Amino acid sequence: MYLKRIEMQGFKSFADKTVIELMPGITAVIGPNGTGKSNISDAIRWVLGEQSIKSLRGQKSEDVIFAGTQNRKSLGFAEVSLIFDNQDGKLQIEYTEVTVTRRLFRSGEAEYLINKAPCRLKDIVELFMDTGIGRDGYSIIGQGRIDEILSSKSEDRRRVFEEASGIVKFKTRKLESEKKLEQTKLNLLRINDIIYEIEQKLEPLKEQSDKAKKYLDLREELKNIEVGLFVHNINENKKKSEKIAEDKEILKSQDSEENNKLEKLNSFKQELQNRINEITIQIEELHNLESTNLQEKEKINSEINVTNEKITNNNMNYKRFEEEIEGLEKRKEELKEEITQKQEKKNNLFENKEKFEKELEEKQKELNEITNKLSEKEKEIENHKLQVEEYNEIKFQKTSEISANEANLENLEKREKNINNEIQNGIIEIDRIKFTKEDVLKIYNESDKKRKEIIEKKEKNNQIIEENNIKKKEYEDNINKLLSEYSMKETKLKFLKETEKEKEGYTKSVKSLLIECEKNKELSKGLEGVLSNLISTEKKYQLAIEMALGGALQNIVTETEEDAKRLVEYLRKNNIGRASFLPIS
Repeated sequence: MYLKRIEMQGFKSFADKTVIELMPGITAVIGPNGTGKSNISDAIRWVLGEQSIKSLRGQKSEDVIFAGTQNRKSLGFAEVSLIFDNQDGKLQIEYTEVTVTRRLFRSGEAEYLINKAPCRLKDIVELFMDTGIGRDGYSIIGQGRIDEILSSKSEDRRRVFEEASGIVKFKTRKLESEKKLEQTKLNLLRINDIIYEIEQKLEPLKEQSDKAKKYLDLREELKNIEVGLFVHNINENKKKSEKIAEDKEILKSQDSEENNKLEKLNSFKQELQNRINEITIQIEELHNLESTNLQEKEKINSEINVTNEKITNNNMNYKRFEEEIEGLEKRKEELKEEITQKQEKKNNLFENKEKFEKELEEKQKELNEITNKLSEKEKEIENHKLQVEEYNEIKFQKTSEISANEANLENLEKREKNINNEIQNGIIEIDRIKFTKEDVLKIYNESDKKRKEIIEKKEKNNQIIEENNIKKKEYEDNINKLLSEYSMKETKLKFLKETEKEKEGYTKSVKSLLIECEKNKELSKGLEGVLSNLISTEKKYQLAIEMALGGALQNIVTETEEDAKRLVEYLRKNNIGRASFLPIS
């Protein structure tokens, strides 16, 4: 018997599935400090049932699960399997190859398996008892273990020699037998106590038994009495039923007579119902006639009310018209007085007419001068603008006065049309000057507006340029990021291609066979490939599929059994090792 292979996944520093093949002879693991050499021996002791986390260089059970790094997430479980060659039958189990597995989840659940079948920790301890491979055996000697054995007490050293001599199993069985004997003695003592208790209860139980027998006799006598009573009741009930049958016949004859009477009453009731319906129809016709008469009466009353309202309104209108006539008479007298006043105003207007004309001519000249200055000096627009506004105010005042005078003159005397025409011409000239000034202001405002629009456009363009520069910088950063990702992925692709080419990750026998099949086409005939390369699944199921298949991922798939046998023969002849085959047939 010897240890063939160690398979680890998620145990301490072994995040990925790691397989260590141990050939007959000496196998050495070398490397610098911190690379995980000691974790291999810890994994072996952990599988064999080590319960002390401190002896595995941890503080709590979760410490044996891969805790993650900066570039990789932590795992949710740890699993280690030891595969033993048991062809010599050293292990007391009917398998030539024994796989012992221990699995721990981060939730705290733990599993022990022997050849993928669930078992107890006790089963694993008993399996390796007296083989030297147990968790306390002498086959695993860690740092400082030799000094510990030499400096320990004689009783502790004796356990090592007992393990080596193969008597631990018998000693353990002896202890278990002694425990069972002790337990049996305790059970015998308990049985004696129970017998004593039962003997104490025998007398009361005998009395209860006599009472029970007497009860049964009385119950049997009561049963006979109840049966006689039932028979008597049956006879009485039989007589009563015969009398009821006779009464039933009498009731039937009476029922037929009553039914005949009921039919006569129903026919009479139907006749009365028909008569009631006819009377109801006559009553409804009378009601309809009454409602028609009421509607006509209401219509006549409404017409009378409308006529009365019209008479009332006419009387009120007559009084109102009389009051209006009196008011108009008073208004007539007032208008006569107003005409006299307007005549006086008219005379005053004639006097002021020449004065207004002279003032209009002067203001017109001043406006002409201002207009000429505006055309010559654009820089003095603001000063002139203030003066024009002042003159406009005077003009509007004069215009309102002239309009008022014009309205009064038209109302008082139509013959003043010529004067009004001249005034209108003056107003038109003033408006023309006003429009000229407004044109200049309009041009200035348009120029200023265009200047502001150009400034706004410039600011918008500057803002767009800044936004474009920011976007340009973002695009450059994205391009650099994508280029770096591309180079990393390209490097990873090259590494994966090299790994695939060199068949890294496969066992030695599978790796050698696949490389030889690539070279020898005759040998590769009927070879489909490795199971891990032939199946695919969604990303979220990959880990579960890996856990379920385990080492079966490296099984080789062939078309027929003959192809598998040919490849097995090749492995055997070249002493490459073992491999599992799955013929499709």
